Amino acid sequence: MADIFSTRAKSTKSTETKESFDMNKDLITICISVVIVLSTAIIGGIVYNTNDRSNMARNIEAAIAKGVDPLSVKCAYETGANPICITYAATTKK
Repeated sequence: MADIFSTRAKSTKSTETKESFDMNKDLITICISVVIVLSTAIIGGIVYNTNDRSNMARNIEAAIAKGVDPLSVKCAYETGANPICITYAATTKK
């Protein structure tokens, strides 16, 4: 019975509580860091796509003013397989 009320038993309980708190603090820090990284990546992707499309629009307007085919400018910005650009490239004479 004397061990229940001893200082050593209280010290062990205090140490376990502190370790648990430190572990929770580390977990919260990791979660917040992951959320910040993901948010930054999403916002960066949105800004990149918005700027890319506005640059394409300005270049198409400049191409029209210079007499260049605007479809060729649009196809220059395509990153994937676009049937319109494939057809344009196949029918355009060099």
